[in-house]
Amino acid sequence: MSMINRYCVSHKKPLLPESWYDECISLGDYQPDSALHVRHLDPFWHEARPVAFGAAGSFVLPIALERVSGDAELIEVSSYRKRILPSPQGVESVRYPTLRELRCDRVESESELATFMPEEGLPFLVSQPLYFKNSVFKHYATIHHRRDIVDYTSIAVETGVLDSATASEFLAAKHFIPGGVELGVFPKWWLMNVLSAIERVGREFVQRHGSRLRRYNTYQIRAVGFLSERLGSFFLIRHLMERYSNNIPAEIFGHMTVMVEGRSGYSAGLADQPRKWSGRYQLTPRRTR
Repeated sequence: MSMINRYCVSHKKPLLPESWYDECISLGDYQPDSALHVRHLDPFWHEARPVAFGAAGSFVLPIALERVSGDAELIEVSSYRKRILPSPQGVESVRYPTLRELRCDRVESESELATFMPEEGLPFLVSQPLYFKNSVFKHYATIHHRRDIVDYTSIAVETGVLDSATASEFLAAKHFIPGGVELGVFPKWWLMNVLSAIERVGREFVQRHGSRLRRYNTYQIRAVGFLSERLGSFFLIRHLMERYSNNIPAEIFGHMTVMVEGRSGYSAGLADQPRKWSGRYQLTPRRTR
């Protein structure tokens, strides 16, 4: 049986039960003295958090994995209130397709769900995919700022993360896995490589366009996370299609579950009013650790 390490990326005490994760990649004012706080893992992303938000925690995960994951072959990633579960829990969300809502005070199977392993030979557990009638590009341009995904894709080509052909495939894709590679269970080596590539694009995007993002409202300012989620989804679907010869096992698709408090339902996360980002950390090659 493969070993698994579980990481929760969060800016405050997670709503997830503590038994559902082993380590916390902390952000902002949460656990500032932790060795796994983003400021200790990569000062750039600590400084850039006012325009990167939770994505800053995902981007430093490869560094954390090099330091503390040991011999684990599988990595599970969750967030402040979201986790991919292997079985449907709670109730379906009326606001977000495929999402399930689970009340914090009604986690009856907490211990059973604390640690689970994908079936042998299926080292992934990700959310149910969504289908876009037009494309990822058109969907993004409808609900977010079109120029962001255009600029982001151009940077991905410049940095060698995509080439012209795969960039076109990315924009034309019609399937999208919510959470991308930032929620779910993944092989450690694969996750580190993909997140490192996405981080390069995100870093350059923030360098160039951080001041523009700061002028957005409290929803649109989270553009870096929206974009990295889509690029991660593209890499994930591409890999699964290749690995399983266009016949992805149904068991790989779990259920994105969000913890909700009281009688409230799911609502999209909004950023706190951001403090000014100085942009003083410049794009530099990451040191080999």
